[in-house]
Amino acid sequence: MASFDPLVPTIFHEPWWLSAATKGRAEVVEVTEGGRTVGRLPYVMESRLGLHSSNMPTLTHFLGPGINDGAGSEPNRFVKRQSITRDLIQKLPQLSSFRQKMHRGVKDVLAFQAEDFQVTVQFTFEVQPAAHDVLWKGMRDKTRNVIRRAEESHRVSSAMAPEAFFRFYATNLKAKGENANIDFATCEDVARKALDRGRGHFWAAMDEKGTPKAAVFCVWDAKLYYYMLSTRAPDSGNGAIPLLIWNAMKSAASMGLVFDFDGVANAGSILLYSGFGGMTSPRYIVMKSSAFYKTLREIRRVNPDLSNRFV
Repeated sequence: MASFDPLVPTIFHEPWWLSAATKGRAEVVEVTEGGRTVGRLPYVMESRLGLHSSNMPTLTHFLGPGINDGAGSEPNRFVKRQSITRDLIQKLPQLSSFRQKMHRGVKDVLAFQAEDFQVTVQFTFEVQPAAHDVLWKGMRDKTRNVIRRAEESHRVSSAMAPEAFFRFYATNLKAKGENANIDFATCEDVARKALDRGRGHFWAAMDEKGTPKAAVFCVWDAKLYYYMLSTRAPDSGNGAIPLLIWNAMKSAASMGLVFDFDGVANAGSILLYSGFGGMTSPRYIVMKSSAFYKTLREIRRVNPDLSNRFV
């Protein structure tokens, strides 16, 4: 189990993850006090058509500042966090656009607002670690019934290799007539490094012939266990993914970790995730763009043919 470091608050902040996810292009700004580092903010910069922008790296679901606010009263620590965060922001290079989703430890984004960033929020569901029978009883009856039915026709395995998962993922996309919107090669490299460090799991639901019908990828750090990616075959049935989520939840609980569903994107995910008995939790997103960049974005929205000309 990884130990918690406030300057490296999630697995996504760890140097090995950022190096793999950005192909070695990750950078970081730091704030020091009395010769020791008290704040870190990693980022990756892209350059197109002379414009510099920073967005979330591949498969990196959260970033934001890592801050060591020390001891003392909460009011004093609050003031210190604000000061460190603003110093980090001001150390960033000149960018036409910046966007990051904050990690769970960022309880407010007032310092970003003070620097004229726009702020939005995305909610996720969290399930606190508990005994497996307690977790089971905390779920909706319908969710439990779906899992029971899936258990009758599927065997759960954690032996799937990264290349097999992403090959399965691509096959399922093709079957639905969809194109991948992620860089599979980079994702596979990140996943392999996570598994090598004992920080990730692939869970697969296999039919009676040993054929994979659904699979999920999860990673964890000192505090949270993240539900990262999922895919299922067209004939898998509705229960295969819930079955795998249930196994991942039990794994998280066994390690004493909070299970993070990693964001609620639509009404379907709200219905699915809420069935597991979690509670909603906010994740802040901060954004700032120059007027020129905003104009180009609007042109891109109106004329999709320019979609590959700039970020």
